[in-house]
Amino acid sequence: MIKILLIEDNPGDARLIKEYLSDLKNIEYTLQIADRLQAGLDILENEFIDVVLLDLKLPDSEGLTGVEQIFNVVPNIPIIIMTGLNDETTAINAVKIGAQDYLVKDKVESELLLRSIRYSIERKRAEEDHQKLLEQRIRALSIIEAQENERRRISRELHDGLGQLLSAAKLNFGMIDFMNSANKERTTEIVKQVDSIISKAIVEARRIAHDLRPTTLDDFGLIPALRILCQEFSKITGIKVKFQVSPTLERIDPKVEIAIYRIIQESFNNISKYAEATDVSLDLYRSDTQVFVRVKDNGKGFDTENITKSKKAGGGFGLLNMKERAELVGGKVEIISSPGNGTELLLEINLDFFSNSNNNHN
Repeated sequence: MIKILLIEDNPGDARLIKEYLSDLKNIEYTLQIADRLQAGLDILENEFIDVVLLDLKLPDSEGLTGVEQIFNVVPNIPIIIMTGLNDETTAINAVKIGAQDYLVKDKVESELLLRSIRYSIERKRAEEDHQKLLEQRIRALSIIEAQENERRRISRELHDGLGQLLSAAKLNFGMIDFMNSANKERTTEIVKQVDSIISKAIVEARRIAHDLRPTTLDDFGLIPALRILCQEFSKITGIKVKFQVSPTLERIDPKVEIAIYRIIQESFNNISKYAEATDVSLDLYRSDTQVFVRVKDNGKGFDTENITKSKKAGGGFGLLNMKERAELVGGKVEIISSPGNGTELLLEINLDFFSNSNNNHN
């Protein structure tokens, strides 16, 4: 059931439009008629209406001001202009301020009117769905940004708080060893054991802090942070990493940088857990408004179709997280792999898309 509101002060035109609608046998509709803009606004404030048919020349409104006043009451309602004025400039301006269609009365017939009503409703719904998608993207980005800020805070506290306390404890134990003279051999043994434990704790605290939020990423940018990530990955796993980067790649939006970093970090994590690889290559370059990343390993590979199917059973969450994180900043991830042939991750991010999303939100 389509609920139509016709705002038209000319009884003859209103009767004609009513006849056009009555000729349509394949839709169900209700029609209300208001002969003043204010009467139409009263209906819109109190009832649900699917689409408004609006005359531009009314006793209490003339021109496109009626469109604006309707949007002030119901911002998302589809409006179809129906007027005797065959003016292209007015038609263009009407669409610019949000009208879905512009019909000249003496050129209207039943099928054209039905098509316009249906298309207007569907276009408006599509616009609303797109806006909701943008809002969801912005909310998700805000959540991720909050998470990254919290990670940054914890990382700083681990580094500046716990790390310094452990370093001070290590220094004090060294002083005990230096100053103690009684039972020196036993004291030295205990101090060395504690010193070793504290040294391991310092390394672990630094590792946790770096994994939570690499300070290099904030201070110097994506490339230095990735170089350290590659070095640490090789040191821990024994896997060789070849890192190549475009010399023209400059600093980009911090949200995009952290997304790229996290996706590569997750990819490295998957390689260390599952790939059984000995070599990894990481390529990063920029072309105009796009950033491209390629992570390739020489591991055992896997059947990508099986991973996709296993998502329904709870599998493949690492790959799913990478894809979702990429989509939030206007990117896409492709995984290419087969048993015995290693795995290749391709990431492409459109910087213009991310910028336009922010502008639409603003």
